[in-house]
Amino acid sequence: DPALKGGVCMAYLTGYSEHFVDEKGRVILPKKLKEQMGTDLVLTHGLDECVYVLTREAWTALEEKISRLPMSKGRDISHFFNTYKTDVSTDKQGRVQLPAALRRIAGIEGNAVIVGNGNRAEIWNPQRFEAMEKALDTENIVAAMDELDF
Repeated sequence: DPALKGGVCMAYLTGYSEHFVDEKGRVILPKKLKEQMGTDLVLTHGLDECVYVLTREAWTALEEKISRLPMSKGRDISHFFNTYKTDVSTDKQGRVQLPAALRRIAGIEGNAVIVGNGNRAEIWNPQRFEAMEKALDTENIVAAMDELDF
């Protein structure tokens, strides 16, 4: 797979799409993301009350990094990501099953926004995503861009 290097998703995931979440909690992943990420995925609690979608390889890399932290620093982050971690595979229609607990945490019902964000995809409640975008601090973005010489 050209998007994989050493088993880790090397594609820089981008894009925005809106999809319906059916009564069983299934949502279609955009074709481009599914092609880049494959079918063996991990869902977990994301920052800002969304759901993170990671490749198996990206999840393993995250686990390894967390395990190297001192317990005083690693226990909370380990708990945050591991409590609701769920292994999923896309079905023939390209859907993933969002567990009820993750849907509740992210406030997802009816519709969802799916975005590519670097090494992961994120699934959002549309209103929370819009509020997050409005709250972006342009000054912080400009400062980060300066550090990137952009």
